[in-house]
Amino acid sequence: MDIFNQVIDTINNFILLPVVGVAFGIQIIYILLFFCKAKTYPKAKVQHRFGIVIPARNEKDVIADTVKCILGSDYPKELFDVYVVADNCTDNTAELARAAGATVFERTDPDPKHHKAGYALKFLFEKITELHPNYYEAFIKFDADNLIEPDYISRMNDALDAGVKSAKGYSNSKNMGQNKVAGISGLWYIRDNRFNCNFRSAIGQGTMLGGAGMMFSAEIIEKHGWDCLTTSDDAEFTMRRLNEDKIKTMYVKDAIVYEDQPSTIKDTYKRYKRMSRPLCKMFFTQGLKSFGLFFARWKWTYLDMFLTLMFVPVCVLLCIWMPLYYGYYIIYNGVMGLAFGCTACAAKFWDVLILIGYVVAFAFLLAFILQALLALALERKRIKVPVKKMIPVALLFPFFMIIYAIAITIGAFCKPSWEQIKRNTASDLAPVSAAADGGATAPDSAQAEETGAVQSEQEDKPEVEQAESVRDGE
Repeated sequence: MDIFNQVIDTINNFILLPVVGVAFGIQIIYILLFFCKAKTYPKAKVQHRFGIVIPARNEKDVIADTVKCILGSDYPKELFDVYVVADNCTDNTAELARAAGATVFERTDPDPKHHKAGYALKFLFEKITELHPNYYEAFIKFDADNLIEPDYISRMNDALDAGVKSAKGYSNSKNMGQNKVAGISGLWYIRDNRFNCNFRSAIGQGTMLGGAGMMFSAEIIEKHGWDCLTTSDDAEFTMRRLNEDKIKTMYVKDAIVYEDQPSTIKDTYKRYKRMSRPLCKMFFTQGLKSFGLFFARWKWTYLDMFLTLMFVPVCVLLCIWMPLYYGYYIIYNGVMGLAFGCTACAAKFWDVLILIGYVVAFAFLLAFILQALLALALERKRIKVPVKKMIPVALLFPFFMIIYAIAITIGAFCKPSWEQIKRNTASDLAPVSAAADGGATAPDSAQAEETGAVQSEQEDKPEVEQAESVRDGE
C-alpha cells in the first residue's frame, strides 16, 4: 500500500496540480488586470454590405422578434439582408421568420448526425453563394433567440473597416432578472466579457468565440465555405481560423447582443453537457495544434486559446480525480489512524479534512463569489437589473460552477444531441412594449432595469423582397 500511495501522491502533486495551476492561473491573471480597457474601433469610413445568418430549429417562440429587432437596426437597410435557415423544423418557424422580413430557406435532413447548427449554416451559405456570389463583404451570425442594440451592425462595421476579419461582441442577457438561474448564467458571460475579453483586446490579442453573435469576413466563406460542423461550431471557427488562416477573433465591446439564458437548472445542465464532448475533442486536435504553432509563430493568442480549451478536459479530470484521490486518502488514513491506532495516519486524516475545508472555503466559494461581485460592480451599467437584485445571484455563483462541472464531466462521455430548450417569449419577460407593427425587443432602460427584459420600439420597416423558400433535396 505504501508504494501505491506514493504513486498516486506523485501523480497528484507533480502532474495534476501543476496542470490545474496553469489552467486556472491565467484566469486569475486576467481577473487581477480587470482595469485594462478594451480597444475601441474608430468610426468606419466605408459602410460595408452584410449578410445576417440565423440557424433556427423549432424556434417559433422567438424567431420573429429576433428578425424584427435586427431589421430595426440603425444601419442602412439597403446594406444588409437577414437570412434564416429553418432546419428540420416541425413547427412554423419558417413562416414566422418570412413574415417578419427574413429571406428563408428550409432544410430537411433525415440523418440525426447532421442535426447541428453547423450543417444548417453550411447549407445556408451554399444557397447565399448560389444566389449572390461575391455580393456581401462580411457576415454576422446570430442565434434564433438573440436581440441586439440598434448600433450593433454599425459597431461591427467599424471593426471590419479597421481590418478585423473575425469578431465577437459583448454577450449580454435579455432575461437576467427573470430568476436566479438566468441571472447566474448571464453573469457568467458578463464576467467573461469584463475579465477575459477586455484584457485580450487591450493587448491586441484574439479571444474565443462563445455566447451570442459573431462577425466574419466574406473572404473566409469564399475560401472555406462553412467548415465548422461540431456542436461547438463557434469555438471550432475560432480555432480553425487561427490555426489555418492566422486570423484572430477580436472583441468589439460596443457591439452588444442579448441572449436568452436558461432559466432552469435542467436547461443549464443540458447546455453545458451538449458542449463538453466536442470541446474535449477539439482540445486534442485544434488545441494541441495551436500549442505547437505558438512555438512556430510566437504569438500569445495561440497559447492562450490552447489554455482556454484545456479548461474543459482539466475540469473533467478534476471532477473525477479529486473525489477519488481525496476520498481514498480520507478513508485510508481514517481507517489506519482511528481503527488501527496509527498516529501519523490519524494526523494526516485531520490535516486533509482541514485542507479540503480551506480550499472549498477560500479557493472555491470565496474566490468565485468575489469574481462575481467584482464583475457585477464593474459592469453594473450594462446589466439591466438593479444591483441589489443581483447580489444574491453573485453569492450563488459558486453553485453554478458545480452544475457546470458536473455537466461538463458527464457530457464528455456522452454523444451530443439536439434537445429543445424552453425559450422565453416577450410575454414571459413582461412588461414588454411592442410597436404597432409587432416590433421586437431590445433594451429599454426604464422597464428592462426592473425586469431584465430587453426591449425597444421599432420604426415601420419597408417590405423586404423574399427569395423563394428552398427545401433541401428538392
